[in-house]
Amino acid sequence: MAKKMDRIEVVCPICDANMVVDPKTGLVLHSEKQKPDYSFEDALDQVKTRKEKSDERFEKTFQDERKRREALEDKFREALESKDELDEPPNPFGID
Repeated sequence: MAKKMDRIEVVCPICDANMVVDPKTGLVLHSEKQKPDYSFEDALDQVKTRKEKSDERFEKTFQDERKRREALEDKFREALESKDELDEPPNPFGID
């Protein structure tokens, strides 16, 4: 003889809740949600760690940009100093 099923146990694919369903009516008789593997403290630690890393990256980028700007200023000063040599361009059509 075939045994009649008076309830069906199902796991929800979206929220991973264990549900007991009545096969005749399709109603959920009981539902038990899975507890998450993490806590609020873990999430807060992750946010703090992420903030510290972003602050470090920002500071490094800021220092790199400062060094780049100083190098450009040095090159500009060198170009201004070397300009004295080229004050009067040579005349291509003139004879000295």
